[in-house]
Amino acid sequence: MARGMVRAVAAAAGAAALALGVAGSAYAEGSYAEVTLSGGAGAYEGTVTLPPGFPAVSFSSDSRAAATVPTGASNWISAGTPWGEVFGSSRDQPYLNLRPAADATGSPSTTVYTFDTPTPAGGWGFALGDIDSDIAMVSALDASGEPVAAADLGFEGAFNYCDASPRPSGSVCSSGPPAGGDGFDLPAAASGESSVTLTGNGPDTGGASGWFRPTVALSTLTVEFAWQTGFPVYHTWFATELRSVAGTVTLDRTTPQAGVELTLTSPGGEVVATAVTGDDGGYVFEGVAPGEYDVTMTVPDGLFPVGPTELPADAVAAEVTGVDFDLTASEPEPEVHDVPGTVTDPSGDPVPDADVVLETPDGDPVAETTTDENGDFLLPDVPAGDYDLVITPPGGAPTEVPVTVPLDEPLDIVADPTPTPTPTPSPTEEPTSTPSPTGEPTPSPTDGPDEPDEPGEELPDTGTGAGRVAVAVGLLGAGAAMVLLARRRMGYE
Repeated sequence: MARGMVRAVAAAAGAAALALGVAGSAYAEGSYAEVTLSGGAGAYEGTVTLPPGFPAVSFSSDSRAAATVPTGASNWISAGTPWGEVFGSSRDQPYLNLRPAADATGSPSTTVYTFDTPTPAGGWGFALGDIDSDIAMVSALDASGEPVAAADLGFEGAFNYCDASPRPSGSVCSSGPPAGGDGFDLPAAASGESSVTLTGNGPDTGGASGWFRPTVALSTLTVEFAWQTGFPVYHTWFATELRSVAGTVTLDRTTPQAGVELTLTSPGGEVVATAVTGDDGGYVFEGVAPGEYDVTMTVPDGLFPVGPTELPADAVAAEVTGVDFDLTASEPEPEVHDVPGTVTDPSGDPVPDADVVLETPDGDPVAETTTDENGDFLLPDVPAGDYDLVITPPGGAPTEVPVTVPLDEPLDIVADPTPTPTPTPSPTEEPTSTPSPTGEPTPSPTDGPDEPDEPGEELPDTGTGAGRVAVAVGLLGAGAAMVLLARRRMGYE
């Protein structure tokens, strides 16, 4: 079958476009991680790169020297092991060798793997090997940063990679029984609330291992490695199953459309791969990690999409087919849908004669109607999209709800038809006078009349008559008397 060539963007920083499914490519025969390591005793760091679509991984470790990244040429996991039946042989695939912080009780090393974005909730795993004279405790945090329950760490069981054929040659498996025999060393496994611990039997043997397939998304993975005897070291392999995502592009649902470009995008928005349809209109993204993807079609010039140009592809548990797109040569009429619903009050009774208005997010009306005596309404011929539906009962306040068309089911909206009361302004109180503290009149702040000249001196004749002068003298006398009375009450005399 003619298929378009797929171009995948590798997850490693700075990696060039990688043609998947081609002999000699990094992930053509397996799904194992590439590993880098730098630093020194007590302060190692590195990266783990799995197939395109898997989150980038960085790690730090306080392992003692010497940590290494062997090539997998002389020590590897056979395809005949339980792990190998899922992820294939690790022969010639790199892995990580780490040690305790010190070869002594109470000095475990801690290695923390941090994922750039949460991992898929399945389809990948890790194996810990050479757990014989040491102890390894595994824990993790989920996508929300909470501890992962032991069951969700996905411990699959213990195995010995020497108990398989073919198996590593040389000193690794030479001291044990032949493949298929009895007496292979296996670590003991114990589950806590949020950890799984593998404990070796003490003597230095070969091949004792355990493997995990997490069943929830992880944000971090931690391995604590402790000494029991000798000079222990443990191996770590990472691998994923490989997935493919496939579909077709047609013209008017009948004619295969060649030369159309499609893009595979991770949940974080990273472009994982691109593909171009072949003569049969088919395309396939091969060799990608398990995950939830989006496939986007680039519409060729002069053509128009029929339906969406982006579709989801859930490849966590299995390969995906049937991610199909259609094109047409003339611009199609927009797809329209009915928007039915019912409006009730908080008591469940229907609200008739309520105004129903469907608006765009910018507030532009698209359709409107009123509810019938049963509170029902129908807005016909509404294009697909996101809207705001505004319900206003007679005399009541509007109720606004978001709506996505097409609907999964008729709308059921509760609106309060009670009129909104108009607040009554509070009356303004009449001002009241404040009496003075003593209950007596407060003296005027203006200065009093000047004192008269020496007693007995005649007042000059102003020519205005004696009446006014007599009144003035009388007022002056009364004022003096009041001042005198006030001074006595205040204790001055």
